[in-house]
Amino acid sequence: MSKLAFRKLLNPTLTGSHCMTIQRTSPFFRPDIEGLRAVALLLVIGAHFSIPGFGAGFIGVDVFFVISGYLITGVLVREYENTGRIAVKRFYANRLRRLLPALIVMLIVSSLLGLWLLSPPQNLVQSESAAMAAIWASNIYFAFADSDYFGMEASGNVFLHTWSLGVEEQFYLLWPLCIFAAFRWIGRRGKKSALAWLLGAIGVLSLGVCLALANTEPLLAFYMMPSRAWQFSAGALVWLLFRQHLPTPGIAGITAWVGAWLLVAGLVVIDSRSTIYPGMLALLPTLGACALLWAGTARGLHAASPTRLLASPSRWLCLPPMQRIGNISYAWYLWHWPVLVIGENLLPIKGDAGNTLLAIAVSLVAAMATHWLVENPIRYGRPARVTPEWQIGLALFAMLALQVVLYRWHMSIQSQLVDSNDNVYVSAVSDLPVIYQHGCDDWYSSADLKLCEYGEENAAKTAVLLGDSIGAQWFPTLAAMLDTRQWKIIVLTKSSCPIVDEPFFYERIGREFTECEAWRNKAITWLQHRHIDRLFIGSTASYAFTDQQWVEGTHRVLARLTPHARAVYLLEANPTLGVHGPQCLMQNSDKESQACSSSTNSPRYTHVASLLKGTTSVYTNVHWLETSSVVCPAGQCDAIRDGVIVFRDAQHLTASFTARATPHFLQQIRHHEQAATTDLRDAENTSR
Repeated sequence: MSKLAFRKLLNPTLTGSHCMTIQRTSPFFRPDIEGLRAVALLLVIGAHFSIPGFGAGFIGVDVFFVISGYLITGVLVREYENTGRIAVKRFYANRLRRLLPALIVMLIVSSLLGLWLLSPPQNLVQSESAAMAAIWASNIYFAFADSDYFGMEASGNVFLHTWSLGVEEQFYLLWPLCIFAAFRWIGRRGKKSALAWLLGAIGVLSLGVCLALANTEPLLAFYMMPSRAWQFSAGALVWLLFRQHLPTPGIAGITAWVGAWLLVAGLVVIDSRSTIYPGMLALLPTLGACALLWAGTARGLHAASPTRLLASPSRWLCLPPMQRIGNISYAWYLWHWPVLVIGENLLPIKGDAGNTLLAIAVSLVAAMATHWLVENPIRYGRPARVTPEWQIGLALFAMLALQVVLYRWHMSIQSQLVDSNDNVYVSAVSDLPVIYQHGCDDWYSSADLKLCEYGEENAAKTAVLLGDSIGAQWFPTLAAMLDTRQWKIIVLTKSSCPIVDEPFFYERIGREFTECEAWRNKAITWLQHRHIDRLFIGSTASYAFTDQQWVEGTHRVLARLTPHARAVYLLEANPTLGVHGPQCLMQNSDKESQACSSSTNSPRYTHVASLLKGTTSVYTNVHWLETSSVVCPAGQCDAIRDGVIVFRDAQHLTASFTARATPHFLQQIRHHEQAATTDLRDAENTSR
């Protein structure tokens, strides 16, 4: 690159395209906002492609929401002030013409690629989410499908990224009506502060809903528009409150730096594995975007000396590369995720620098083609001159027609899988113990004690299964092992709740799992008022406890329970598989089975097992039940063995497999009972 070309790249004034003279598509065009779109997009791409330092890059979506609230509010308020009305039909037509064509192209092409490159079981989920994305409702689909945005299952969905488009379209549907109703209430020339108060109230209410749901229903808080509306309102308030109060270049520079550092702070502080999101920390990218939006309104800011170009982040946003990226940001957002997800079925992308660059380049080319061949011709060409009613009608027809086609594809795959071997893999994912159908497990929703009883009401003996989901997975073993005419089986289970008397920070909800502690104490108190013949206790070994916490926390639980149980059995946490079992089997059904196997070499699990096994020696009626040799014989874990699928994900076992582990459990239990009988006889002989 020549020195002149390099200077032009850094100094837009040399190219005639600096922020004051850049070609505008409207008199209200803001090149710094175009650059802010580029920042938001690059953050998201960095996060999705696992680029180091961008783990929290998903905050780019928050920036998009703030920008949308700012721009759309400006469009609507200016229109009402100038004309005394809001042309809602024209507004909807403009939005549909702007966003729908590129979305349809992405959905069709990605679905065809999925049909070609992915297995039918994988496409079963893809087709359903694509059908919902066609009508801007995929966010609702993912929220109620219990699809965690940060979870492994969701990361394989080609259309996961369309959730944010659903949120935006739902906002666009309601926001003009809110603005119009507000103006009718305050009058065309009423106090504009009243409008700000009203929109601010909507934002505060939405933020309250968001924070409340984040603690109880995090998926609803993340995916649903009402819990995200406060971010749109934040952008709206910036436009309303500061459009007549423009900052000086000096104040704008400081504000822009504050905004930039808030975004950086969001990248550093927010962790998808341990941060509840969107919670209070979502204020960092939201306020950062607000600050940058206001800073970009300063008079004379962009006309400052070229030598001061890099003095403010607002000027950085006006650099030509940022303008070009911002210009195609929507199309690139649409394509980057399908290219990543489908591409990873062909070759490793995340963690491989070369393949990552290749995938990003492919998505960029697809975005540029979509932008120039689809977006612009429809947005600015002859379709723009069709009446709004026809535009809306044609858009709705296209949406519904595409949804019907995609849903028929979904139904076709379902019917294919009924008679297909792959149906076994699909079923394995939901091959859970029957206790989940009976509402025994309340997860983090509450601390209520919900026990389930099986067997004869007046059975002579009682067995209890107490544990988290790893403990609960052994219920089919107990059901097959114990004659329900003689045994009553009671299940007390709470997913992700360790049976260790220690405070526990649960990363999934981003806070201390207080419901777990309360539930565990209720369960122990309830058991202390019963006489139990066999008590089985099981938890996973992945909790982040210290050695001291594992040992002392387990001792505290056993000390409270052993006086009330004839025999207590601690279940070893089974080894984990290195891959998602059923998904791996789907992708490698025609390949060697070794692709879905892994070694049990997990020092953490082995170490925790030794700690817990050591606690049994303190109590005469506490015994250790080993599970690793039946789950992973000879140190080898397999997704499928002897025709039975072993794992329903990477760590939980299928109910079909655990039901076959009965002989392994019975052999150990008989050994412990015989040893206990021998010890009792020896003790009696000694006393004589």
